[in-house]
Amino acid sequence: MNIFYMDLPEYGSFPFRVKIEQARQLLYSFGAFHPSSLQGDSIMLNGITRRTILRASCVFICLQSIGLQAEAESALEMKCIKTAPLVEALAPGDSAEEDAFCGIDFTNTSTAICPKTWSTSPGALIYDLTTTAWEGRKSDYEKAICQVGGHARDEARRELAIFKNSMNGRETSGTFAPASLLYYHMSRLLQTRIQVPVAVMAQFPVSAYRQRVVGPGLNYSDSKRLTMLHAGWQEMDKALSNPPAYSHSREIISTDGESLWGVLLLESGHRYGPEVNGTRKSGWGDGQNRDFQQTAPFLALRTDLPLSQAIVSGLKQARADTAMAKALPETISPAQVAWWMHEITEIVILDTILRQQDRIGNIDYQWRWLWTEGKALHQSPSKPDASTATKLQVSVLNDNDAGVRSSYANYARRTGMLDSWHHMDPGLYRRITSLAADFEQSGPIAQAVRQNYRLSAGEASGIVQRGIEVGTQLRERCLAGALRFDLSVSSVLQPQAAIEETTDC
Repeated sequence: MNIFYMDLPEYGSFPFRVKIEQARQLLYSFGAFHPSSLQGDSIMLNGITRRTILRASCVFICLQSIGLQAEAESALEMKCIKTAPLVEALAPGDSAEEDAFCGIDFTNTSTAICPKTWSTSPGALIYDLTTTAWEGRKSDYEKAICQVGGHARDEARRELAIFKNSMNGRETSGTFAPASLLYYHMSRLLQTRIQVPVAVMAQFPVSAYRQRVVGPGLNYSDSKRLTMLHAGWQEMDKALSNPPAYSHSREIISTDGESLWGVLLLESGHRYGPEVNGTRKSGWGDGQNRDFQQTAPFLALRTDLPLSQAIVSGLKQARADTAMAKALPETISPAQVAWWMHEITEIVILDTILRQQDRIGNIDYQWRWLWTEGKALHQSPSKPDASTATKLQVSVLNDNDAGVRSSYANYARRTGMLDSWHHMDPGLYRRITSLAADFEQSGPIAQAVRQNYRLSAGEASGIVQRGIEVGTQLRERCLAGALRFDLSVSSVLQPQAAIEETTDC
């Protein structure tokens, strides 16, 4: 008997192997091969006769069709959705970042996607492989490199985006994708100095995402040290295996049941220590949120003295704690503490309105040179020609997805972070009271919150109500004469010459 071998296409994916098994009996009925002869990446075909050659041709065509079908099933295409901003027009830089996210081509052979294999919640990292050894080989990269976790980016040219979807299973950590969008848009509306990443909504086909990302995520996270992350990937697999039956389908599945949705963004910066995040010695929950209020800038914010004196007092009080004393060197500048004071007012306002439950320990920073020209603030990572430029740590809120959802704890509100302030930027005060007025009148911003972010009625109403409460509380302190409006840009950069401005409450 003459024998020859036919090589199979290199489709190692799970669906392809399943379909090979489903096709075995069909091919066997042609008499082309014995079921036991499917070995590795080849099929041993029976003796070559004219009839068998025709059968072999049928086998080849059949296998190619199976391969193409499997390839189609694993094809990952993205639908990008730009949510209308809360401001009239986005800054050019923000608009360019949104365009870059929406321009990612997942059909490109040099665009790879890896499951997140660290921390506590599932997600995906998207990499550009051009100009690397993996260019044009995304499948090889995903099989060989994704499993190394965060170091996968070392083999790529750059990280294009992070994809985060909601996840709120019984055994998982809590994430809620709309929160990232709302932090982005709300920060632009309030013109915060604190940095918040640009975010856009994205959708992926359920079956393709489950195969390309969830399957490997389950495999790579199967470890005792990654118990919560693995639970998240298990929950993802459960959700995507039967979307209509999933209890939280509204939060992760499109209305037609065909797509998984979440947000694309990029994170940057380094994690602060106790100087801003607090000592966290009192444990998760209320404890560490109260520890946060014992940092030097927070204590200074609650000190009813001129700005420069409040900073001295805040540093002295904070350094009474040994860990905090180590984190606050004697060389720290008054401008740095004043900058942090302003950023804390923004953090607390955002976190109160957007019901953040996981802020402490998740505040990052970047070093920036800051200077003013007229009333305009400028920033640069490199030293500018301006002789008045000051180098400071500028805070970044990268991790915002544990907010908004009705089941989350609002620790900023619960631990009274908005209480007893004595210092504030007059511009921020006017913007937050204007937002509160819009919310009270069910104005265009309130309507956008209710309509544009895939929120439940209760989640949207909660944002509106908390916005009104924040505006009311700050207005009451203003009317009581308790607020010094001395955190404008010029005063923060030169706190020894800070000017207390008058503001119509």
